Amino acid sequence: MQDVPAVKQRIYRMLDNLPHQGLKDLSQFLDFLEYKYQTGTEANVVSLGGIWQEIAFDVSDEQVRALRQQVTDALLGKAF
Repeated sequence: MQDVPAVKQRIYRMLDNLPHQGLKDLSQFLDFLEYKYQTGTEANVVSLGGIWQEIAFDVSDEQVRALRQQVTDALLGKAF
């Protein structure tokens, strides 16, 4: 594996050959990498387990199938 200074030099050379849109894309990707590798921040985890346990769902499988078919038909431009 290359050492860090060599990798940085290679990146600098490659930057000179990128078109404007490529630089914009690279900037967005680098923003993502900064976010991905940021340290010292704690993830805010929210537990959703059991959140709907008190809600009664009295929907049959047939009703779910019928609704799915209606949505599919609507998305495909078919009439009900």
